[in-house]
Amino acid sequence: IEYGGRLDTVHDTEAIKWELWKVVYGVWNHIKNSGEFPEAENMTLEWVGTIPGKRESRRFEGDYMLRQQDIVEQRRHEDAISFGGWALDLHPADGIYSEKPGCNQWHSRGVYQIPYRCLYSRNISNLFLAGRITSTSHVAFSSTRVMLTGAHAAQAVGMAAVLCKRDSVEPRSVNVGQLQQELLRRGQFIPNVPLVDDDDLVRRGQLKTSSSLVLRQLPDDGEPQALSYSWAQMFPVTARQTMPSVSLVVDVVESTTLEVQLRTSDRPENHTPDIILARQTYRLEGGSNQRITFDGGQVIDDARYVFLCLLKNPAISVHTSEKRVTGLLTVANAQNPAVSNFGKQEPTEDIGVDTFEFWVPLRRPQGRNFAFELSTPLNVFAAKNVTNGWSRPTYNPNAWVAALDDAAPQVSVTWDTAQTIRQIDVIFDADYDHPMETVLMTHPET
Repeated sequence: IEYGGRLDTVHDTEAIKWELWKVVYGVWNHIKNSGEFPEAENMTLEWVGTIPGKRESRRFEGDYMLRQQDIVEQRRHEDAISFGGWALDLHPADGIYSEKPGCNQWHSRGVYQIPYRCLYSRNISNLFLAGRITSTSHVAFSSTRVMLTGAHAAQAVGMAAVLCKRDSVEPRSVNVGQLQQELLRRGQFIPNVPLVDDDDLVRRGQLKTSSSLVLRQLPDDGEPQALSYSWAQMFPVTARQTMPSVSLVVDVVESTTLEVQLRTSDRPENHTPDIILARQTYRLEGGSNQRITFDGGQVIDDARYVFLCLLKNPAISVHTSEKRVTGLLTVANAQNPAVSNFGKQEPTEDIGVDTFEFWVPLRRPQGRNFAFELSTPLNVFAAKNVTNGWSRPTYNPNAWVAALDDAAPQVSVTWDTAQTIRQIDVIFDADYDHPMETVLMTHPET
């Protein structure tokens, strides 16, 4: 229940609190005494909050103010130190008394950078800004205000304070390049900024592995899934690679057609399949275990993910695989009303927000890969990924993966001369084939 957007949320907290209490107890009175909710007869009200939770109050000004365009257009900043990914989640100022929906959520096509200049004051030389008071516009704040984004930026502020103390400088004078690298060393993710660590001894040594996965096929050992919605397999490809042909197996209830499209995103780092590269239509008769092959041949300029999209047709089921590989997953043009995802974002007016479809990963056990076979393999899991500066999937999986039949995977590093090793950091696959926007969505294997 929201109220107070027309008031001063800093100084009118008491007035807002009392009005919210009136509304809460009024709602409870209606539930108990209107006769419309007989199931509430034996219910009691256990607890009501005493302090209003403030969505927005003070925002401070830094050397830069993040705004809507930075988020929607995913603008790049040389001093990026953090990122956000929540929607532009705007609530009406009149709150519960508004005749408009409780919120509007407008998404960008991918995550966006947050610059360091938003995290210190423009006119108080030694004041850092973190959490909900960072330098953003009202609209941008509707995305940056969420807790994980606030925590991520606060991690950058903490590290910047360390550098200020070490170098005897004020926030504005921090060496941003060093700040970025110190954050990346500790697991921070900054879009489009890789770790280039000159102290990393592995980069100077000879890296060897017992094997590497060369992705040619995934076994047909999963439950067939009906195309009750459009569904796509993501394939990571390298720069200037020719897309191989892809063979799939389908079951068909009755004579029908299936449209298959090869798509990619507007940017290599995004994962919204909104650009169609090729399409084929198949005329299929009823029957099981029918093999179809999508012809390849398209040259992909940049390292990125491409999507083999099977458009919605409930009369067709695609065979799936139980085999899971880090950074390799399927996405569906399905709905998730909890985050205002209704299959497609369509702004009703020119409000500076893009129109595009939502293709979202499904959680286990539904989120299986397709069972597929490629005409030529994808070599994207090589040992060089250990030192490529990325510790999670971006435009590619960025992970070394052993061959599927390697019973004892090993990685070794050797040097020509003796080395003094003080610290070892090992970055494991943290379930990167499993979507988890927030812990509130829970995990199927809790």
